[in-house]
Amino acid sequence: MPPGPFVRRLFGNSVLLRQSGRYLSGGAICALLHNLLVIGLAFAGAPYQVALVVSFLVTNPVGYLFHTAVTFREPRSWGGLIRFMGGSLAGFGWSAALMIAACSGLGLPVAVATPLVTAILFLWNFSAARWAIVRSEA
Repeated sequence: MPPGPFVRRLFGNSVLLRQSGRYLSGGAICALLHNLLVIGLAFAGAPYQVALVVSFLVTNPVGYLFHTAVTFREPRSWGGLIRFMGGSLAGFGWSAALMIAACSGLGLPVAVATPLVTAILFLWNFSAARWAIVRSEA
């Protein structure tokens, strides 16, 4: 089914629309991995703050490899990796702040807060990954 006029206007061109669709696949893989790690480690007794750091260290290499190869179909580069990690680190800051607000502030269980925060950060993560990977080195 072709995208409607609103979606075409929102994403501008077909390249961005295709990339966002592919990003959804990679994002879903990373989000699932992230949720499994954070919820599983919290269930095993680790503080959610530690679980967030472990998840960051595991999911970022997976995300960079997937998004360079599949989502954006761009060659890997040290500059792209550094930008990707910088964007991910900023997203990690937002994720940690939102998790603290949700778990410690609002008292939500980690199993509820983690998918909620993941969904909230989806647009940031797509934008940061695209900026990092689809960019000239000049």
